[in-house]
Amino acid sequence: MKQYFSVVITDLDNTLFDWVDIWYRSFRAMLDSVVKQSGISEELLIPEFKAIHERNGTAEYAFSMEELPSLKAKHPGEDLAILYEPAIMAFREARTAALKLYPTVQETLETLKDKGCLVVGYTESMAFYSNYRARKLALDRVLDYLYSPPDHNLPAGLTTNEIRRYAPERYSLRRTKHKHTPKGEIKPNPRVLLAIIKDIGGTPEETVYVGDNLIKDVLMAQPASVADVWAKYGDAKDRPQYELLRRVTHWRASDVEREKVVKPADVKPSYILENSFSEILERFEFVPFIDKSPDRLSMALDIWKKTIDVQQHFNDLELRIRNYAVTVLAALFGVTAFAFKEHLELSLIGIYTSAAVGVLLAGVIGWSAFYFMDRLWYHRLLQGAVDHGVSIEKRIQKVLPEIPLTDSIGRASPLSLFGLKIHSKHKIDIFYGLGLCLLLSMILFAHFSTRPSQKVTEASRSKVSQPDKGQVSETQPRRDEMSAGEKTATPSASRTGRIAPSRQ
Repeated sequence: MKQYFSVVITDLDNTLFDWVDIWYRSFRAMLDSVVKQSGISEELLIPEFKAIHERNGTAEYAFSMEELPSLKAKHPGEDLAILYEPAIMAFREARTAALKLYPTVQETLETLKDKGCLVVGYTESMAFYSNYRARKLALDRVLDYLYSPPDHNLPAGLTTNEIRRYAPERYSLRRTKHKHTPKGEIKPNPRVLLAIIKDIGGTPEETVYVGDNLIKDVLMAQPASVADVWAKYGDAKDRPQYELLRRVTHWRASDVEREKVVKPADVKPSYILENSFSEILERFEFVPFIDKSPDRLSMALDIWKKTIDVQQHFNDLELRIRNYAVTVLAALFGVTAFAFKEHLELSLIGIYTSAAVGVLLAGVIGWSAFYFMDRLWYHRLLQGAVDHGVSIEKRIQKVLPEIPLTDSIGRASPLSLFGLKIHSKHKIDIFYGLGLCLLLSMILFAHFSTRPSQKVTEASRSKVSQPDKGQVSETQPRRDEMSAGEKTATPSASRTGRIAPSRQ
């Protein structure tokens, strides 16, 4: 069964890239150029380089050539950086050509980041040189932290701004937090590794450490109770390039001799990466990291408390909406009962029915509005707050096992009915669904149980029997239909006013 880890601390040199090759090719190019230009033998220059490196605590000291006693004696008072610029350019060109990550390193680091792991670099290379390689190799995107010793002192009379060719921000890591290990503390000190783990908010149990050096890396991780992984593919002690490094290194003689005698059989690494860094994905399972530092944990608890408050707020709003809905429903029933008692009626699109039907139809609209606010508005906001609370609890429950309140409430909330689990959203649907069914049933009952009253019936008949204003009644005599007798009996007057004799 694979072990689970959420923190990966990795050495940089010879673990993520071939530092020996980078150093050898660039230093060799500079040394050959200096020997050729100055005529001073390599055997004389190498001890001078070593003394400078030991004095400054690094084999990467950028000003070593300018401080070589042989060159200073050969060119008294001259600026050696300008005079031996070809050697400096040879160093830079060789370094650029050799500076690249091992195969699969970039993809593996990005996979670890995608899984939510915390990826930390820990190197003995000083700040400026480790920073430079992190920027040039795009490690700034995938390392969350980079721990390295602070820089050495600059030569007398020089300032940082004087030796930089670009703006200060050009030399800064943008995404990776670069921190320094205590000055003078070197591998394999397990206290430094434990201090790094504590600083990032992790624990030794969830951390895996990867390094190429059995003494400096494996023998540092094991006493710290951290899972140790030996990057065997990066072991360079037996390579011919390593011999030149031993001759000019800043390491003490005892350290060099110790590395010569220590063999794989003397140190038992827990895990071995034979051919590539990507093998770590086959050895272990990686899970999202939870920052357990006191400050981060305190902040997470504050966010969790606020999330619980938001849950309570939306839950209270939903309960209030349901109380208002029940209150309105009760009021509707009261008005409906009054309409029945008083036999109140109304006409809806020419249909006579009880006034209770109109009241209940208005109630359906109001009840639907309450459902919309409750189920489709505030309940969704409540669900979002609940999901956020659960995610917080999952991340920190390993540190605080008592915290999964939201998850516990969520598991206890569903009702079991006939083998089915009824969740909160279903409860809301059932609540409003029953209310709607009740309203619709009462509407049907009110309509079909109500008969038009006598007053309404008489009014309806009166409307049917009453003629329109422009229509003549069948019983009204027309002027042009008078009887002949009436016409004869009516005297006719002539234009002269005399009575005309009747015709025989």
